[in-house]
Amino acid sequence: MPARIRTALLAYVFGVLGAFLLAAPWSPLWDYATLALAQYALGPWLRSGWVRGAVSGLGALDLWVAIQEAGTLWQSLRGGGLPPR
Repeated sequence: MPARIRTALLAYVFGVLGAFLLAAPWSPLWDYATLALAQYALGPWLRSGWVRGAVSGLGALDLWVAIQEAGTLWQSLRGGGLPPR
């Protein structure tokens, strides 16, 4: 796979995953998904604020990686070439 396509694909995947992980813990989707686990010890743990914050932090980290990959792609399109991996 050419390096530019791989970089574009990585930027896309990390961006979509990051946006989902950043928003999902604070949406009704998270409450609905953890409703089945409410009767077990895992349910209240997954609904706690610090777990939601940790998942959102992972999403923010994924978005940062996506921005870095997009910057690398932008430099390669402007003639800088991709750095060797």
